[in-house]
Amino acid sequence: MTFTLKDALDIEVMGLAKLLAGKTAIDQRPVESISVIEIPVENFVRKNELVLTTAIGCNHDKKIFKKFVQDVMESDAAALAIATGRHVLEIPKEVIDFAEEHQFPLIEIPWEVRFADITHEVLSKLNQWKRSTLERSEELQKKLLNLFLQGASLSDAAQAIREEVGLPVLIMDKDGLIKGKSHDAGSLAEQAQGHLLQEVRNERDSSWFKQLDASAIRLSIQTANRTHGYLLLSFGSGTTIDAFYAGGEEYVLEHAVTAAALWFQRENAIQETELRLRDDFVWSLAKGEMDSWDTVLSRAKSLDMNVNCPYVCILGQPENLETLYQKKSPAHGSYDQWHQQTVRSMEEQFTKAAQSLNRLIMATFHQNRYILYLEVPMEQVNETVKQFLDRIDTRVQVTCPDLIMSWGIGENHAGVRTFSESYNDARVALEIGTRQKGPGQRSTYANTGIYRALLSLSSNPEIQELTLSTIGALIDYDQQRGLDLAHTLIAYIRNQGNVSQTSRALSLHRQSLLYRLRKIESLTGRSLEDPEDLFLLDLSMKLWMNGMMLNREAPEPLIPSD
Repeated sequence: MTFTLKDALDIEVMGLAKLLAGKTAIDQRPVESISVIEIPVENFVRKNELVLTTAIGCNHDKKIFKKFVQDVMESDAAALAIATGRHVLEIPKEVIDFAEEHQFPLIEIPWEVRFADITHEVLSKLNQWKRSTLERSEELQKKLLNLFLQGASLSDAAQAIREEVGLPVLIMDKDGLIKGKSHDAGSLAEQAQGHLLQEVRNERDSSWFKQLDASAIRLSIQTANRTHGYLLLSFGSGTTIDAFYAGGEEYVLEHAVTAAALWFQRENAIQETELRLRDDFVWSLAKGEMDSWDTVLSRAKSLDMNVNCPYVCILGQPENLETLYQKKSPAHGSYDQWHQQTVRSMEEQFTKAAQSLNRLIMATFHQNRYILYLEVPMEQVNETVKQFLDRIDTRVQVTCPDLIMSWGIGENHAGVRTFSESYNDARVALEIGTRQKGPGQRSTYANTGIYRALLSLSSNPEIQELTLSTIGALIDYDQQRGLDLAHTLIAYIRNQGNVSQTSRALSLHRQSLLYRLRKIESLTGRSLEDPEDLFLLDLSMKLWMNGMMLNREAPEPLIPSD
């Protein structure tokens, strides 16, 4: 119940008070505090405050008196009580008419009634009301806790809250899925989901309290900076949000959402356990650690996963999570908390992208990489993977627009029971692709053929010796002088020995480029005009660019020209 102006006027000490204006609204005007104010009002009056005054500063001036009443009214005070008999013998009719016109309660108090007595009695009633509100809040929280321990549903919790606050109640998760509702909350669901979808498009509002419109409010159900869901209430035509909160319902609802969080935490704990089991299973498939195919089938069945269809392994490596966190912190908690939430959020996007293609997916995050097994038709492996990653890119642009992802695709071993082989192919594709193209690119196993061949060659001692003898002096010269002859040679080879194209690619004057080319020939002892020498230089540079030379540091990866 709200402590209203009518309740204040019913106090014994106010027995001689006379209500001069605003009589029709006294049982709708909440009183939350009381104070004594004289001119000027300025910002000393709080909302829903009962203001006492002697009006000593009005000096019998009707205009000043009216302005004083207007200032108090515009401060959203509950009412103005004026002591008459000394400084004000009679309240001017113009002032009373002004207050009545705006339905602002104006009260006349005889001079012999002391302000101290009024203040004491009103504050005593307010404290009683606050204690009663706190007791209601605690009783509701106890009731909700008992329901939780008895295994009751969130609909039972919503009904208990509805019985306490007298309004329809709806409980939904952060994605708009209804988790529970009171018996009369049916019409609230569509309205609530519409507002939530709008916020997703405009970047979700994470405030604890939000007024959806004139007839509904939404409160976030949160723990440790994590939003689990929302509690929504709908108002009838005879109730206002201000009156609702003035009745102390804010405290009641704070206790209610704290208790409601228990249901979400229990569900999250179950989901986290299942996710860990799924993660372990997918990682075991990737590593090929299952004892037998029967074991695979048994574990897959227990986790409601299908392993009897063709899959391709896709590895996704986020390249800049720490940088993104630095931009968002400290509002998003610790890095570990934020990292875990981001990983799970991305996995949800992978699942939705696969569902949009009517494909199964199994996923985990291990060693800073997403391991994805996407169901594919064997005749359309590359096309299906491209569609999937295109949809992921679109979703990531919305949920995490600055995230950089590198991808490796093990399409060479796509199929049934080829989990480990496809994973190894995807790992090779990712590692070689990132090295050659830089972060943020897609690489398939088939496209890394030349680099896998180079890797095989690099283990041969004779090849290592030949490579060092060919470009070792060139690399040492670059490191000592910083002239960057190595990249000049790479650009020259890529442009098929065309000096003009090479100079444009490097933004070098033609004569400067010619000087560098002569220096390269001098240091390597090889002619850039001789096809065999050029082939050996090209092979040596590719081995070096892959970091395959001993005791030499390769440069940052170059993105090959189209």
